[in-house]
Amino acid sequence: MSSRARTEFDDAYYDRYYRDPSTRVSDAEDTVRLARFVLSYLDYLGVPVEGALDMGCGVGRWGQALKALRPAIEYTGVEISKAMCQQYGWHHGSVAEWRSDPADLVICHGVLQYLSDADAKAAIENLARHAHGALYLEVVTQEDWDHNVNQKLTDGVINLRRASWYRRRLAKHFHSAGGGVYLPRDGHVVLYELERGAE
Repeated sequence: MSSRARTEFDDAYYDRYYRDPSTRVSDAEDTVRLARFVLSYLDYLGVPVEGALDMGCGVGRWGQALKALRPAIEYTGVEISKAMCQQYGWHHGSVAEWRSDPADLVICHGVLQYLSDADAKAAIENLARHAHGALYLEVVTQEDWDHNVNQKLTDGVINLRRASWYRRRLAKHFHSAGGGVYLPRDGHVVLYELERGAE
């Protein structure tokens, strides 16, 4: 595993980690199940989702899942890969720098491990700036690499940071609701103590 994270995201990368059934970690149906969970949990918490901003949308699995589950949700995809932007019509930009109106749900799935410490810090600040209702965040941490992921399939050319590194920075802006769902600290949702995730 390289100590330097990948910086190029071309068709070969997406073919290996997203399209090829023999080398991908998950498939589109996995994303549908995840999106169903997130939307259902936000329904339960009383967080309406009319618009979703997907930061690092790649091949657009979240967009496809949201369209299948809630066609009325206005979806915006932002992606650093020019190849994916050309192929799918996403907005070209970085999760650390993108600026737009806030969204009810901001999604950042499998992105922050590719950023330097400085860019990952800036990205968390930017996610907080845009997440009006909720954030869904998934990132491979050092603990995940050591204990949770399939290392034969998961991209190892990433920056591995401990979960506590992320939690400290997220806690300035969000309450963890568990399951990768984060709620803005200035929001209206009340979480019972054991409903919360680690902070």
